[in-house]
Amino acid sequence: MPDSFNQAISQVYRHLAEKEVTEAVMLGEEILSDILQEWHSNRSDAVACRYVAASCAYAMALLPMQRQQEAYAVCMTALAYTARHNVDASGLLALTLIAWQIIENTLANTEPSADSMAREYMAQLTSAIGSLMYKFYYETGNSNPDDPALNDAYASLSVIMQCVDVNRQVDDRVPVISTILRLSETLGLIQ
Repeated sequence: MPDSFNQAISQVYRHLAEKEVTEAVMLGEEILSDILQEWHSNRSDAVACRYVAASCAYAMALLPMQRQQEAYAVCMTALAYTARHNVDASGLLALTLIAWQIIENTLANTEPSADSMAREYMAQLTSAIGSLMYKFYYETGNSNPDDPALNDAYASLSVIMQCVDVNRQVDDRVPVISTILRLSETLGLIQ
């Protein structure tokens, strides 16, 4: 089962590399749907890891179609569902990286809000995502120093840490994920 799963995930990324976006989205959606069915009957750490991997692949497939809000919701759902599970740090690093890239893209392509509360919420959200990314960056670096996401995460963390304070000592990710979900909803990034 994990072999065919990994092959299917790899195929999504191959489709993306070959600019076959529609095929990538369709396969990504199918994989995520299958994992969600499995998740409802077996909420094990192994299934949580596959759920995160499927969410990353599907979210990445949605981005070239300009479906950022949907991709962000996929990432947030995976973060929420797997918050209390022992999930591979590299998968969670990829998930927070995709979420940050969507936020960064949204900020770059919208007018800055005149609403000081909205700016404050966005700063808090950036800080919370940065805090998780920092945690997963170091955990991934320790367990898998060749992970390809480390360079992107380092660059993203450099940007985030110039803008907001990042908690470098996150012991329990559940309250941080809860903050991210609450702020995302407040800002209208998820329903």
